[in-house]
Amino acid sequence: MLRAMTAAAATISDAELPGARFLPRGGTALVVRLSALGDVLFALETVAALRRERPDVAVDFLVEDRFRGLLEGHPHLREVIVYPRRQPLAIPGSLWRLRARRYDVVLDVHGILKSALHLAAVRAAHKVGAAPPGAREGASRVYSLAVPMPQPLPHRADIGHRLLAAIGLSGAPCAPALATPAAPAEFAALPRPRVLLHPGTSAFAAFKRWPADRFAELAQRLSARGVQVLVGFGPGERELAAPALAAAPAAHAVDGAALGLLGMAGVMRICDVVVAADTGPLHLGAAVGARCVALFGPKDHLRYGPRGHGGVRHEVLWHGVPCRPCKRRDCATPQCVLGIEVAAVEAAVLLQLAEAGR
Repeated sequence: MLRAMTAAAATISDAELPGARFLPRGGTALVVRLSALGDVLFALETVAALRRERPDVAVDFLVEDRFRGLLEGHPHLREVIVYPRRQPLAIPGSLWRLRARRYDVVLDVHGILKSALHLAAVRAAHKVGAAPPGAREGASRVYSLAVPMPQPLPHRADIGHRLLAAIGLSGAPCAPALATPAAPAEFAALPRPRVLLHPGTSAFAAFKRWPADRFAELAQRLSARGVQVLVGFGPGERELAAPALAAAPAAHAVDGAALGLLGMAGVMRICDVVVAADTGPLHLGAAVGARCVALFGPKDHLRYGPRGHGGVRHEVLWHGVPCRPCKRRDCATPQCVLGIEVAAVEAAVLLQLAEAGR
């Protein structure tokens, strides 16, 4: 398909190429999204949309070292450039190496001071990002083109599409790609339906978690219905997964620390439904086409919710409280997520299975 698209692009003149003013034929582009997991996945939509319309363009991606594994073998990327956040002494050398590169276009879909410092280091004919408030901390000062955003701000993934529209592409959404490996045979051989529960979040986002005992009750209920329950967990999250595994002895543990991000994505790809809070693994499931039941707390799902592509529809649940959505970084009593009942989540899972024909 890529060869066919490239051949088609070669049949039109340089001036007719989408975005030709910014991206000459065979041009180069850099997409910048340093973190976090969900936002890197959203940025991969930008990459896919760019390559869909301009398969002749070589695209690099700048990302923090903790997420480099997600981009290994990515079919749309020429190179993954790593910001060594966990190795502070290596950062000056990394910025200097970036300075030696030259691009036709750099797209900053992160829009904060840290990403702007990288844009200041790199040489490019065009540096493109969102105008405030889409970009913060003065990041837009380094852009040669600051793209106005509507208010309220659109979904995080749509910011990248609006940047593409500003340089002459369609800006139409596009499903991201990942180089996911085949799921381990022990999971691929399970009968359907398969539902993966992911109780964890990052420690930073712990207040957005749905309680582990409710995941345990959900695992028990689904298992009693004959559903194959898988319980996923990342590094340091085994204790969060333990109650669900104990409540449903037939449940299967999916160790993300051993599998890595792409390995976890491979398991999610063969699952019918993924249930998770507002966290990176939720978006990982959505990116590989699983139907998701998203347990949302303080954040606005219209900006941060899972993306549906190819006709896949996700269920987003939250408990209505006057203070939601909010921008707090912590909360002693996050009723927006604590108020979600197990029965409501079970019903959402069953609805998703029914819509999937399971």
